Amino acid sequence: MTSTRNQRLVKRECLPFALALTLLVAPLLSACQKEVVEPAKRIRAVKTILVADRASGQMRKFPGTVEPVDTSSISFEVTGLVQKVYIKVGHKFKQGEALAVLDKKSFKLNVESARAALSRARAQFKEKKSAYERERRIQAQDSGATTQKAVEQARAAYESTQQSVHYSQAQLDLAKRDLEKTELRAPFDGVVSARHVESFEEVSRGKPVFDVFVEGAMQAAVSIPENMIDEVYVGLRGEVRLPNRPDAVYHAVVSEVGSAATSANAFPVKANINDADKHVRPGMTAELTLLFSREEEGETAYLVPVQALVPGREKDDRHVFVFDSKTSTVRKTVVQAKGIVGNQAIITNGIAPGDIIVVAGVPFLRDGQEVKLLNPSHAGQ
Repeated sequence: MTSTRNQRLVKRECLPFALALTLLVAPLLSACQKEVVEPAKRIRAVKTILVADRASGQMRKFPGTVEPVDTSSISFEVTGLVQKVYIKVGHKFKQGEALAVLDKKSFKLNVESARAALSRARAQFKEKKSAYERERRIQAQDSGATTQKAVEQARAAYESTQQSVHYSQAQLDLAKRDLEKTELRAPFDGVVSARHVESFEEVSRGKPVFDVFVEGAMQAAVSIPENMIDEVYVGLRGEVRLPNRPDAVYHAVVSEVGSAATSANAFPVKANINDADKHVRPGMTAELTLLFSREEEGETAYLVPVQALVPGREKDDRHVFVFDSKTSTVRKTVVQAKGIVGNQAIITNGIAPGDIIVVAGVPFLRDGQEVKLLNPSHAGQ
């Protein structure tokens, strides 16, 4: 009973103290909350250019075909009957792989015949050598026992058979080599583009058996009209498109410029396709796009640093970030890139003169992001 009374007394005495403490701390907490300052918004500074430089010329497109860069014909080095052909058109082969073989029977007989001839020549050589040495010994012991003429005749016979041994050895080596050449082996890695013989067909030495090319090394072969050929030079960059893959763009570099016109006063030109893949095959129709410096009708193009381009989800999608002076934000804009000249991309659609393009740090930007210009004068243009 006494304990309960004491607890009530303590509560009555502590209550005024707790109330006073609450009134004292509350303003302090409120003041702390008012002093919390939100961090300043960080605005990214960007490097930009003004779209002004037109690509110095016009885009021109030329139809043509895809060809292998390195082509050659493979043939047997000996004449014979084809026993078997191991590969077909389109086969990919490795260096040293057997492609075809001739019937070896006659070649093996030639080896055996040459080996027998060499054995006979060696036997005759041994016999004539002994006779020559015998004549020399007789003459040395008794000069009257034999004549100098007999010695010379023995020496001549000895030297003749010695030459016969050398000749027979050479014939055996040739027969062995011809036997080895009955197997046609690939001189390098490549692909068969054409086959000219069948099994059990007689082929002569040097007759093409296969046409082959190096896989992946492709070029576009086109004809350039005479009024444009002066603008084409080895090293001129361009692009190749294939009708069956309209969305794929391959980079190309002119590698050959014909010195004489062929048909219709056009000059043959070839451009290596640097990034050709398995879809680029010989004989396909191709379209080569080149940028000419002459001012003629064509697409208007602008030059933008390649680092300003942002790849899209699709292989050929390209974007740039255009600065909006009114909102100080960047707008992700779809553009059409037709090629590259040096480190400049040729843009034919999506931008216009006076546009402010971000050229550095584009992977870290997003559409609608607020930015500030490192060169504010661009915004005043």
